[in-house]
Amino acid sequence: MNISVIHPCFNEEENIEQTVTETLAWFDREEHDGEVVIVDDGSKDRSGEMIKKMRSNDTRIIIVTHEHNQGYGIAVRSGCDKASKEYIAFIDSDGQFHISDLSVLLPFLTEYDFVPGRRRKRADPFIRNLFGKILGVLIFLTFGLWVRDVNCGMKVFKKSLWPTIRPLYGTEKFFNTELYLRLKQAGYTWKQVDVPHYPRRAGTPTGGSGRVIIGMIKELFDLRSKLRAARSAHTQ
Repeated sequence: MNISVIHPCFNEEENIEQTVTETLAWFDREEHDGEVVIVDDGSKDRSGEMIKKMRSNDTRIIIVTHEHNQGYGIAVRSGCDKASKEYIAFIDSDGQFHISDLSVLLPFLTEYDFVPGRRRKRADPFIRNLFGKILGVLIFLTFGLWVRDVNCGMKVFKKSLWPTIRPLYGTEKFFNTELYLRLKQAGYTWKQVDVPHYPRRAGTPTGGSGRVIIGMIKELFDLRSKLRAARSAHTQ
């Protein structure tokens, strides 16, 4: 398969090397014509240095650098913009998803346009699991869109979809929400497939605070307002 794998990276010096090494090994093992697009989203640790060193040893590694942290959604979007292969996958860099499990999703691309994972059992603290459930309810109440595990960090799709489904407004918690809304609006098909979710290898996850959930609600309503304004402008 001709595939680009996007790894967004923010302060992942303890994880990024193993993640990228495993992806390259997966290309070799499965005989994929692949590239790894690593998006360094303004990391303050040694992530950028480590990525550049890996790139010097393997030309299948493509680097996109953000001078300042712009958030998960913008990082994934930048990676997808840079991708050059027929298929695009994006997978978190913290080791909670294993590239080998992407092989479970790929066969469904013969029938569906977009194939996201769905965490079989989340290996996260209780509060993060709770926030995930709250997020799903808020999305349903706001947009009428019900997707279990909307933010699962493993997804794959045909690159030809990207210009149509590319999120413009959702930058952090609701990047994936906007992506699904655009998929639905365009009439594309998708199939969620259960995948394992592993404990984080190292480092500290973001999220899980009152400040984060307040910001999440604000971003949700910002997204709704921007999408409504865009639809209104389009119909005029």
